[in-house]
Amino acid sequence: MSYATLIRQIESGDVLGFVEARALGAALLDGGVPELETAAFMVAFNQHDPRLDAWLGLHAALAERLPEFSAPAGLYRTVVLPAYHGVRSHPHLTPLLALLLKSFGIPVLIHGVLEGGGGTAAAYVLRELGIMPCGTTAQVNAGLRDVGIAFAPVALLSPGLASLLALRGRLGIDGCMTQLAALADVLGERSVRVTPVLSREEIVSTQAVLQALGGHALLLQGCEGEAFADPLLRPDRVLVQDGQALQVYEAQSTVSAPVNLPAVDARGTGAWIDALMRDHLPLPLPIRNQLAVCLHAAGYTEDLNQARAITAISGFGRAAA
Repeated sequence: MSYATLIRQIESGDVLGFVEARALGAALLDGGVPELETAAFMVAFNQHDPRLDAWLGLHAALAERLPEFSAPAGLYRTVVLPAYHGVRSHPHLTPLLALLLKSFGIPVLIHGVLEGGGGTAAAYVLRELGIMPCGTTAQVNAGLRDVGIAFAPVALLSPGLASLLALRGRLGIDGCMTQLAALADVLGERSVRVTPVLSREEIVSTQAVLQALGGHALLLQGCEGEAFADPLLRPDRVLVQDGQALQVYEAQSTVSAPVNLPAVDARGTGAWIDALMRDHLPLPLPIRNQLAVCLHAAGYTEDLNQARAITAISGFGRAAA
């Protein structure tokens, strides 16, 4: 494999095939590409979307290197929430979504980075709520089975992916490797992947990848790229199940009625989430809508309207009472 040739191929807009992309992904994730060339690949992918076959190849390379996380047996699929950006202008509400799902008895796996790149990472808020990163695969599986929630840092998910994401920060770019992490199918058929994108323009291409991969996923323009909806402005949301896609919400053009949102720092957000869960305070409408879609996708209800009705009553399950 000539790295220089592949870099020129990507930079010229030529599409990598599945086999080429899989081999390249394997080399990148295994640390087999020199740092200079790795940086060049990341810049090239940041400027040119890899396209469907290349995405599937990169995804296959990552899938072969994931640990053996196990979704708990039970009635419901586990919801998987990636957390790879950190937020600067909003409170980080991925932990809120996770705890709301857990209150309905839906297991939740969060995977992501331990730092926010100058913003507030989900890991910071989770720590305020007493949810610490797991150190082993066994701890992840036990957390999902016994507690109903677990946080897997990216270094546990894939040391190679963690190294590539660290280089992302040094290069000052975002894109391909972050999106690859968000697409990771860490639990297979027994899960629902919440897959955020940074911009509305990325939805069509990412939807094509999710449909080709199969399984169950909720695709949305995440708040600052994270896996929760903007609490004041509802984004597009597409539910992908077994290769079929259904738009369940269209983007909202007007701001939702505001709730008493916390400050954006981790301590303030954690305290607000704790009080909200304890006292059943009103939920931001976009978060409540997202909760409803996740409940339906996880198998809690037979149809989405039923999930909407349940969450409209209070938005909290029995475990939160």
